Amino acid sequence: MSPELIDILVCPRSKKKLVLADTATLDRVNALIAAGKCREISGTAVSEPLAQGLWQRETGIFYPVRDGIPVLIYDNAVELK
Repeated sequence: MSPELIDILVCPRSKKKLVLADTATLDRVNALIAAGKCREISGTAVSEPLAQGLWQRETGIFYPVRDGIPVLIYDNAVELK
């Protein structure tokens, strides 16, 4: 994803800036997925590991990036609190 795109992305719910998830955050999410403990806010289980994601540090909301496309739908986000 281009830095220009990341600079303008905000959480659709809180309207706070999103940042590209670092390796530690991605590892945390993928460990939850591997353990079968990762659920979207909608309640749907996340089963595929992620190579990228965006997150809002203050709220702990993590949005997946699939095939280079940010999925900025709140119900498809994961809460990392």
